[in-house]
Amino acid sequence: MGIKLLSITIVLALSSSLFAQNKEYKKLKSYFDEKKYEKCIESSLKSIKKEPKEIFPALYASLAYFEQFKIADDKYKSKNLRNALKYAAKAKKLDKKGVVIPQYSTYYSELKESSLKYGDEIFYSENKDKSCFIYDYLVKIYEDTTTQYRDFHPESKKNISSEVGLNVRTEKVNQIDDKGHKQGFWTKKYRNGVVAYEVTFKDNKPVGDYKRYHENGKINAYLVYDNLGEWADAKLYDDNGKIVAEGKYFGKFKDGLWVYSHNGKKVAEENFKMGNKNGVSKSFFENGSISEEKNWKAGVENGVWRQYYNDGKKRLESRIDNGKRNSAYYLYYQSGRVKIRGRYKNDRMDGKWIYSDFKGEIVKEIYYMNGVAENQDELDEKEQEVFKQFEENRKRLKDPKDYINNPYEYMRDNGFK
Repeated sequence: MGIKLLSITIVLALSSSLFAQNKEYKKLKSYFDEKKYEKCIESSLKSIKKEPKEIFPALYASLAYFEQFKIADDKYKSKNLRNALKYAAKAKKLDKKGVVIPQYSTYYSELKESSLKYGDEIFYSENKDKSCFIYDYLVKIYEDTTTQYRDFHPESKKNISSEVGLNVRTEKVNQIDDKGHKQGFWTKKYRNGVVAYEVTFKDNKPVGDYKRYHENGKINAYLVYDNLGEWADAKLYDDNGKIVAEGKYFGKFKDGLWVYSHNGKKVAEENFKMGNKNGVSKSFFENGSISEEKNWKAGVENGVWRQYYNDGKKRLESRIDNGKRNSAYYLYYQSGRVKIRGRYKNDRMDGKWIYSDFKGEIVKEIYYMNGVAENQDELDEKEQEVFKQFEENRKRLKDPKDYINNPYEYMRDNGFK
């Protein structure tokens, strides 16, 4: 981002001769260079009011609003982007001879790229209609129609010119070169005519946006690849357009932190290294408190295992070593008193297991060796309670994949882990 900002600043310096004699416009440049964006906006709007046909006040208003958009909270992002686009369109319209705006091509390219990315995030959410202004401005500024624009304006003519990089394509699609590598834009439709996916390939690797859709037209998976087709920021959605998972892929493997959601609330976090769980994974109650914590190493459970009540008090504590229970096991009442305590050895109950009531009084002791009780003939439903408790502990929390149904299945079926 710093490089892009530097590029914009250099362009501004080169073009300063066009208005060097005008103190008002020099002041706008000074405010922008010093990152006093609010001052720049305020002065630009005053200048626009005084001289509505001048290009630079509108241009600097757009530049400053765009910088504000990049640092604003979610609540104000849309407003700042709207104004950045509004004044970018105004500046371009005022530059009738096409002398000034070409000098700011770096800025206009960044504005377009960011607008598309932000617009798509809203378009494929429950707030779809709030993205309409973005695609409308893209038509005004860049004379490009996108599939999103045509979704809002089905009556629009299809002979508006388009540039490569957006969703109106004039080049051949689904092409394979003489080496058997996929090249260029690829797309496919379901039998009902709905687009199934859209992706651009370079030497058999996806680059840029990769979008997969449900058969009802809602976004299924949205990945943004780097120029090498290796790293991708990914978001997965259910068939109602609600986000259910987001994280990064390296190749076809999950890598780094993945966050899972259900009905707009975070339900789990997992860390990955080349497709394998690695580090801490957490599950959450609806109130946001931690429900369970597990530790992983190279895809195998390894480390402390804890569960909690929804008030934050500890419910269970044990340890897993290389996928096997091999330590003490404690189950607690919500009061904090120990309910059951014992030990596992090589994944089997071993030694003395003690059961206590909610007052802390011992009600039963059972001795095990390699998973077999020495007093087997004395066992009653207490042992069954232990196994029942373990099954409840194992099944009490849904695996995050249960929340991402179709998107997850699609990614899995296509080789993603």
